[in-house]
Amino acid sequence: MRYGPEYGAPAADGSWWFLDVGKQRLAHCDAEGRFLEAVRVPRRLLVNGRYFQWQSPHVLADGTVVATRLLSGGAALLRLRDRRLDELPLDRMFTGTYDDGRLLYARTRTGRIWSIDPETGQLRRVPAYLTPSGTPFTVVSDFDHGTIRIERSGTAWRLVFRTATGNATNIGAQVRAGSDGSLHLFLLGAGQEEDTGQLVGYVSIDPHGRLGRVEPFLNPHSPSDRGTDTNLVMAPGSSTPMLVLVMRDGVHVYSR
Repeated sequence: MRYGPEYGAPAADGSWWFLDVGKQRLAHCDAEGRFLEAVRVPRRLLVNGRYFQWQSPHVLADGTVVATRLLSGGAALLRLRDRRLDELPLDRMFTGTYDDGRLLYARTRTGRIWSIDPETGQLRRVPAYLTPSGTPFTVVSDFDHGTIRIERSGTAWRLVFRTATGNATNIGAQVRAGSDGSLHLFLLGAGQEEDTGQLVGYVSIDPHGRLGRVEPFLNPHSPSDRGTDTNLVMAPGSSTPMLVLVMRDGVHVYSR
């Protein structure tokens, strides 16, 4: 598989929607990966009528499938509702990296968090992400010091990462929140010395605030991977984290 799909997102019924770049469509599969149907992306929604550049798919609680792409000075939101595709232009650079089942969220390079209502297109700056139940939380990576700070309901956790030789790391995190209020982080980065390989791990905070141990995980990257940070996913209404890896022989999903 020379070029894999642009990842996928699970729906509440257990099925999956994939951004199928090679065939310029949204592919719908069941929970076992069997193909169900396809929604073709029309030429008017392709860059120059030819290029599929949609990224970061999400399936919201009402079943809407959304994805984003960047434009010059802004962005666009792809929406699939009732099997109909449309595009919503945005006047700000925005790539949805998290959703609470209703809103999409993105963090800017300066650390500000913005949300968008996919129904109306309303963009606004917000102080924190929200879990599906409405609890605010933040996750901030400090690349210079190899730390990730997590804060929820007045409690803060600070994770410090070092390589086996004790050197600093550059670590980022993908985050999802379960319907039970749990937080799940997929950690990805590298040490600051030249000979350090990829550092990959997973950690969670349960609904009662207990921080789990950091567990190692395999490198998610392959020649078929298009490289966007969309590995960690969770179906609407679920508290089960899943990791999506686009490999040479197809898409692999690991469920916790």
